[in-house]
Amino acid sequence: MKTNTLTLDTKIQAGKFLTSLIESDIAKERLDLKKNDKIELTATNNTPYIFVIVAGVAGIFSNTNVAIDFAGEGDLLDYNVYSSQLFGKALTDEVTVWRFAQSDVFNKIAQNSEIQLQHYHMLQTIQRRLEKKQTQATLDTKNMIAAFIHTLATRYNPKADDQDMIELPRYFSRKMIANYAGVSLSTLTTHLQQLADEDRVLFNSRVLLISK
Repeated sequence: MKTNTLTLDTKIQAGKFLTSLIESDIAKERLDLKKNDKIELTATNNTPYIFVIVAGVAGIFSNTNVAIDFAGEGDLLDYNVYSSQLFGKALTDEVTVWRFAQSDVFNKIAQNSEIQLQHYHMLQTIQRRLEKKQTQATLDTKNMIAAFIHTLATRYNPKADDQDMIELPRYFSRKMIANYAGVSLSTLTTHLQQLADEDRVLFNSRVLLISK
């Protein structure tokens, strides 16, 4: 119970951090993306940015087009820890992002202890998400794929709590899942069929559902 409470507190504080940024007097720029539009996440000049998604879902990709993670409403795109160039790509029909100069955000954090705490929890949220993926990646291929699909379905389907079989939003195509899992499309399909035979998933060309 304690762990669940800490996780909930972290999510609340992380959400407050993004609200604090958006409602602050920091200069910001609104970016409206259409499906498949790209946005550079790592600075190629002396002005690194921090990005906040307020609507829609985007994928986070390496410069070799490998899907690293995904981010939706209320997520911070803060992946400057990577040395390679990264870009975001809109997966939904529309994605709205606020862009802040990183230096302005860090100055605001330094001036306010409450925002410092909120920022810490936001970084914890990102770190836990990446650690969860790393743990799931140690499973055998079939169960790794099932774990990835389950995580994405519960994270991005707002009706997940009301469904016996959770539907993965359709912008997560099978090609996208294969990319994220680091397997070929044919390998993904083979394992999906095995999971279907075990009654763990239901799928066809347009719909993919996974059991809770």
